[in-house]
Amino acid sequence: MVGKCGNLPLAICLLGGILRKKNSLRDWESVNEKFNVVLYCGHDKRDNEIDGVVNLSYENLPYYLKPCFLYLGIFKEDESIDVNRVYGMWIAQGMISNESIRQKDENLMDVAELYLSELASTSLVQVETTEDYLAPTRKFDTCKLHDVVRELCLKIGENEGFGVEISEFKDGRFSTIPRVARHMSIYFKNKHNRLINSDRREEHLSKHLRSLRILNDVTWDAIEFGVIEFPPQSIVGFKKYKFLRELVIESFKFEGGKLPKGITDLLLLRCIRLQHCVLDKLPSSIRNLVYLDTIDLVGSWNVRVPNVLNELFRLKHLFLPPYEKDHKVVNHRLRLAEGVGELESLVGFNSTVHELKCATTIKNLRAFSAEIHDNESLLVILNAIATSWNKLQICVVEIEEGCRLKGEEGLMELLLTCPNLYYLRISVETEQCLPVSSDFIRSRLVRLHLLSSGIEHDPMGILGKLPCLVELCLRWGSFVGEKMMCRESDFHRLKRLELTGLPRLREWRVERGAMPLLYEIEFDNCPDLEMVPDGLRWISSLKRVTVFNMPGLGKRVLESGEDFHKISHVPSINVIHD
Repeated sequence: MVGKCGNLPLAICLLGGILRKKNSLRDWESVNEKFNVVLYCGHDKRDNEIDGVVNLSYENLPYYLKPCFLYLGIFKEDESIDVNRVYGMWIAQGMISNESIRQKDENLMDVAELYLSELASTSLVQVETTEDYLAPTRKFDTCKLHDVVRELCLKIGENEGFGVEISEFKDGRFSTIPRVARHMSIYFKNKHNRLINSDRREEHLSKHLRSLRILNDVTWDAIEFGVIEFPPQSIVGFKKYKFLRELVIESFKFEGGKLPKGITDLLLLRCIRLQHCVLDKLPSSIRNLVYLDTIDLVGSWNVRVPNVLNELFRLKHLFLPPYEKDHKVVNHRLRLAEGVGELESLVGFNSTVHELKCATTIKNLRAFSAEIHDNESLLVILNAIATSWNKLQICVVEIEEGCRLKGEEGLMELLLTCPNLYYLRISVETEQCLPVSSDFIRSRLVRLHLLSSGIEHDPMGILGKLPCLVELCLRWGSFVGEKMMCRESDFHRLKRLELTGLPRLREWRVERGAMPLLYEIEFDNCPDLEMVPDGLRWISSLKRVTVFNMPGLGKRVLESGEDFHKISHVPSINVIHD
């Protein structure tokens, strides 16, 4: 069988994916017999071998994975795809439904992750695993198809009538004429509206589309400064797409700041993503889309969202837009009240613009991120995290101007010990000394960023007791003392440490046994720091040391410097001056 693969690594990997669950000689002989049957009769022997093993891999997939694999052909060649987007697409298309759930407490996203894991084990799909300090419970970060596998994916899909099409629109025409597509991606290449010929009506898309992705392939500057507006309705008219379940529009400026007509008439729509777009507001008629599962406004600044989301009872994933501090939209408040209790993702919550009136009634929340500007909202959210949101897998809280931690007894301790809180960023002044608590053992905090905190007493002895901490960043006046000490038992899971903008830090000591898993240290703008700690020599896991804008320390860590012997085992030492 390896001979039939022509000794090609990709083909052999795919063959391994087929054979991994074949446990008898008879099974292996059966695969061997099928090999010749599925080989294409082409002229290029190399292509025959790859085609054959890809086809055999596809034929060996269970029935429920075949459409999931074919759907990945809708993305561009070599495109790394965020797995959450893939999961949402599979769910929107009905490839994963409640009938797919096998275990209690499992949800559709869990099933989707399992499906992707199965596809990855066949080598048909390549996956990248995420760093645990970015998303500790997330198995994968991105996925993609090898260009050869993708080509065969499209060919198989065409043979089976799956209907995946990818087209470019440039200089007034499509690169292909997509008349029968069910799943369509269009990449617009025009840099100016005047290049679009809106009269080419013969190139209209199929009325039977189930998913449509419209993406702007020009630079963001062109969008931001108003050069690129959403294509005219003669190119992309929405009313006729009555069967559309998923709509993705990326990086366009909508004419008049309004959503194009017809979108809120797509009554079967499950997922709408308007990412990195220029749009004033969503219309109230979004309430008509009663089957909506996902609303995604990531990167589309200052979009006003109407107070009708509580009427979308099937809504599970809400990705809210970011907001500028002084933008007029902050005078409008989105109230998330009864009716959104089925949410599994609530990302981009901002207490300046949003109110969460029903926090404790949302029982299935898996992903949450928030920017908090007042203590009342902070306490509501911390209470929900601790008591009601027990299924959280990703939880990010950023505490910004408007919150008061200094003088608020017990609040800092509550933040550091809150269960299910993974990433905490504090950008306001805290007490001069961090609290000591026996409840630190409950903390699941993985990433901690402190800015402008004004801590005077060495925080390392306290922060070093956080049992799950993997990344610690002390930035811009977060610590205003002169000495820090990491003791033997401190930071037993820490992998990344950043010290930036600590103007008075003069001495940092590290005992042997501290930070045994440390991978990376970054120093930046700590002008008084005299030397790197002698204890770094004992940290064998350390792979990268970077020094920014610190000429004195920079000289000491170079090969000819006084401190080089302390970090000579580190493969990557970088000294950078802006």
